[in-house]
Amino acid sequence: MNSLKGVNGVRGLNGALRQSATALAVAGSAGVFLLACAALLNAALRGAPIPAALHDGAVVAHVLAVCLALPLGIAQLVLPKGTLRHRTLGYVWCALMVATALLSFAIHEINPGGLSPIHFFSVVTLLSVPLIILNARAGRVAQHQRGVLILVVSALVIAGSFTFLPNRALGHLVLALWNRS
Repeated sequence: MNSLKGVNGVRGLNGALRQSATALAVAGSAGVFLLACAALLNAALRGAPIPAALHDGAVVAHVLAVCLALPLGIAQLVLPKGTLRHRTLGYVWCALMVATALLSFAIHEINPGGLSPIHFFSVVTLLSVPLIILNARAGRVAQHQRGVLILVVSALVIAGSFTFLPNRALGHLVLALWNRS
């Protein structure tokens, strides 16, 4: 993959590719975050019935971890890199991603008693986070950037989008945004 000099003289992904991937990751993460918040706030403010899945402690903890990881991930993608803030928040984001992945293994809404295809993203997360950290610590900026972008798009944007399907708990709440009867 072609590399160009990045911010502060470090080598990273090709500029145009990095910008496009970052824009997709930021926009997708923002969309998932805003839709989830709108659905949850709408249900809370209207006193609407909460889907049974959202009474499960693992689901609540999972949603909380994701709702913290999404805006933190966006901030990490758009704020300056290589700073103490970036490194510190990066470790927090990684911990939230690992917590989200581990908590998902206690959720069996799609396949009671077993894992579902969406758990693939949890495995990707658990394999990716250590590599993201190792690449950053070793100064392999291009690999670090690529790993972060792939993880954000796959585990937060794609997997997050699946949670809004009509047969899922957040999907019911999203549909309630338009059903005001």
